[in-house]
Amino acid sequence: MFDWIHALPLWAAKIGAILLFAGVLATVWSLPEDFVYFGAPDRRRWRDLRVWATVLLAVQCGIYYVF
Repeated sequence: MFDWIHALPLWAAKIGAILLFAGVLATVWSLPEDFVYFGAPDRRRWRDLRVWATVLLAVQCGIYYVF
C-alpha cells in the first residue's frame, strides 16, 4: 500500500519535513499575544514563546537540511 513512499528521493522527504516545520511555525505565530505571555511577569521580547519556537525550528530545519 505504501510502496510508493520508498521510491521517493531524499530531497522529497527533506521538503516534507521543512513544510511540516513551516506549518508548526505558522500555527505558533497565529497564537494571540495574551496567550503567549500568559503567566509572564512582564512582556519583554525574550519571554515571547513565538521567538523561541522560531529559533528552535530554524535549528531543526538546518539539521534536516544538512542530514
